[in-house]
Amino acid sequence: MATPLEIEQRHSVIRSWLERGIRSSAVATMASARFHISRSTAYNDIASVSTEIQLSDDAPGIEEEAICQTSILATLQHHFDIAAATNDVKSMTQLVTAIDRAKKWSAPCQTSASPFA
Repeated sequence: MATPLEIEQRHSVIRSWLERGIRSSAVATMASARFHISRSTAYNDIASVSTEIQLSDDAPGIEEEAICQTSILATLQHHFDIAAATNDVKSMTQLVTAIDRAKKWSAPCQTSASPFA
């Protein structure tokens, strides 16, 4: 029998999987393997977490519906700034490559709020 803390931790991981868009059947398989629970318990947890998600979120806002080039670039720039501040040259090099690739990606946002424009 799992403790309330273990159940809470399991639900937290399941929630993160569901919020990433992973199908319930895959989440059930992953939860079963990771937490050594039956698939029926996994599906019960998924139902519980899904209900919790629906009650706590009133649907994605317009800005949340699609990932766009601007948000990707802003995130990468943020991580680059952190790498530069900590003198992590390896990460900086990888992030420069990622930024170059993202700039070539053709999925601009509807609104222009980019510091890279």
